[in-house]
Amino acid sequence: MSWSEIENAYLDRLAANAFPGTPPEDQEPVKAASTAQTAAAPAEMRAIPKNETLGAVADFVGRVREMANQYEIKDWVPLLGGLGVGDLLVGKSPEEIENWAYGNLPATMPPPGTGGYVPVMKTGRKQSVADTAMLGLDVAGPAVGVGKLAKTMATEIATTPPVGAIKIGAAAPVEQVAEIAVKIGEREIKVPADQASILSKAIKNLTPAEQLKFKSDTARTFVERLTALPSKQEFGAAAIGGRAKKGWYEGSTQAIVNVFGPDANRFAALLSATSPQTSVESNLYNALQIWKNWTAAGRPTERDAIIKVMGESVQGGKGEESVLDAWKNNSVAALTAEDPGKLILSGPKVNSFMLNLQGNVEEVTNDAWMASFSLVDQKIFSGGLTKTDPGKGPGYLAMNARVRETATYLTKLTGETWTPAEVQETIWSWAKTLYETAGAAGETRSAVQLVRDNAITDELISSTPDFRTLFYDERFAPILEQAGYGEQLARLRAASSTSDVSTGSQKPGTGSQAAAIDPEAQRKLLERNAKRLDTLRKQRELAAAEKAALEKGAK
Repeated sequence: MSWSEIENAYLDRLAANAFPGTPPEDQEPVKAASTAQTAAAPAEMRAIPKNETLGAVADFVGRVREMANQYEIKDWVPLLGGLGVGDLLVGKSPEEIENWAYGNLPATMPPPGTGGYVPVMKTGRKQSVADTAMLGLDVAGPAVGVGKLAKTMATEIATTPPVGAIKIGAAAPVEQVAEIAVKIGEREIKVPADQASILSKAIKNLTPAEQLKFKSDTARTFVERLTALPSKQEFGAAAIGGRAKKGWYEGSTQAIVNVFGPDANRFAALLSATSPQTSVESNLYNALQIWKNWTAAGRPTERDAIIKVMGESVQGGKGEESVLDAWKNNSVAALTAEDPGKLILSGPKVNSFMLNLQGNVEEVTNDAWMASFSLVDQKIFSGGLTKTDPGKGPGYLAMNARVRETATYLTKLTGETWTPAEVQETIWSWAKTLYETAGAAGETRSAVQLVRDNAITDELISSTPDFRTLFYDERFAPILEQAGYGEQLARLRAASSTSDVSTGSQKPGTGSQAAAIDPEAQRKLLERNAKRLDTLRKQRELAAAEKAALEKGAK
């Protein structure tokens, strides 16, 4: 789910009122008028005139949705519970009509010379066209026939397999596919005109190495993934909600350095290599046990010997069968790399996690919880190792761009520096705490209700585990002491105690940052985030019920 330009403009205005002094955001995207305009250099793009009639209709329908969304469908209603009445009745029709106001119709003709004569629906427009068709619009003047066109498209969408093309009557107005060259680094990549402004803005939040991964097809997929994510305002609200854990990576990195000294990068790599499909606590336990036993065995470098050590160390009690395949190659690489500070692990999430634990605050660890928070499939973050890259695909890069955009947004908004790593760690902590609290035994409230009840407190967020505090937890401290790190652990404990005392007067949620936040504006944004987590739970419950029914029927 993502928010439209209109809704983002509304949220920006809300934020400007709630957080005085916030620098204004650019609201008007650059739009291309026709194929002829695209022949000019990208720097010459100009906004086309807006059809005032259609613009007024879009504004009116948008206001109707906002008013109707003051009322919600009861949570107990299957699938629709918690949905705003405006979202149900109006959907994304305001955004679709706004596109028409700028001459951006939902269908395009294939480029000349391709042999195609069937109009093609533009990326991400099917739902909004269908929503508009439900309104039955036939606006006077320049808009005559638009409602009928939308209805025709909606009918085709409902009866035609989603192959990316629909049939439209010969008289239906269509436009040629317009492409604009967007400069990325030293290259220019052509993308559809309706994606150009989004891409131009987003690439500023990608590193030069990440920008090199773009081709025309990956750039288009990147924009699709980016626009499917929640807005920076929603990301920012969750980060502020989880600010009690701001410094998670910084504290963990310092703890690893204090305990492991010159081996800090290698242990961080091992810790990251064993992180997939496990909790923070189990991750640390397995990594510490492997490290202790690998050191005791003389630090072997042969693959079979390392896998054997892993089997003797990890939880599960089944020897090497308990070692996940996802851990093996990266763990061997972590323990055998000549310079672990230059190591690239397979899988973008694992590699980013390692870099965060090694002190790189610009990297973003996009894991299952970030996918859950955004209500997207975690598979969009997947990728495979190359010689120079851990496998960051368009989906991973899209999340990176949104998180870094949010870091800049929060820094301007609060007057306090936020790094991408801090945005991710605080969103992760807030989303995980809220989702698990809502699903706890005996808890009957939804995630939205918990937010409304202010039940997700700083104290609850602070209880989210991190490696710094776990190091001297009674479950893990003995492992470090047995491995010969007793003195380092004692110094870490003393340093942490001193740090806690010195920062005790500035508790999470206090100070200038908290004072600048309007509670009502923050709550509304958090409720939107919570709705996605409630939707995720319903989806999982439905999937589990369907699976159980299938298994029962198979018996």
